[in-house]
Amino acid sequence: MVWVLTGFLFNLKYRYDEAYESLKAAPAEGQPAGWVSPAEAVAKSGLDPAAVRGVSLLHDNRVYVYVLATGKPEAPELRLASAVDGSPMAPLDAAGAQAALASALKSSLNARNFGPVSSATQTTAPSPLLGGVETPAWQLALASGQTVTVNAYTAEMAHTGRLNTAIDWTYRFHYMQYTPWKSFNIGLVITFSVLLLTLVGSGLRILIGKRRKRSFGYGTRPRLRF
Repeated sequence: MVWVLTGFLFNLKYRYDEAYESLKAAPAEGQPAGWVSPAEAVAKSGLDPAAVRGVSLLHDNRVYVYVLATGKPEAPELRLASAVDGSPMAPLDAAGAQAALASALKSSLNARNFGPVSSATQTTAPSPLLGGVETPAWQLALASGQTVTVNAYTAEMAHTGRLNTAIDWTYRFHYMQYTPWKSFNIGLVITFSVLLLTLVGSGLRILIGKRRKRSFGYGTRPRLRF
């Protein structure tokens, strides 16, 4: 029954748009039309061009920026430079992360469900835009119980809350991930399968079971019983 009910929930997708909404910081209005080349940004940042192994053009709520990566791929050293004039920029601080979130919520259909920020904690988070490397980030706890993580370099945002937890649990039940131990889950699934087959077998036995009925002139004959 749990498996069937969770399947219905997946088709209904109640509040999925809210739980999995993608939040993106909006760049400030009135951005200059001009751009500088990455080479100019590298030069103004005081970096050796030969040491720069990656350049990404992104934006936060302030301006379009170049993210300049040096060092090893698994542990890069990142710098930010304005894509407008090439000047070095600092990563987002706590106030900047909150401002980035506020800019993203302006276009959100679920902004009223987020609530004000109650605290900000510095942490690290993987950045899909930079290949999944761990980079500094800010974890913003909201009064609504949700948590929004804002990347300090790319302004990428991820949010989670009680709604996400409830949906995740329905997936765990539906895919029979009842415990953290895979072998134990497999044992449960096998047990449930045996019980299910037993139930189906008994139902079929009832369906095709023969019940003798004496009919006038015909003796006895098998009859399907429902």
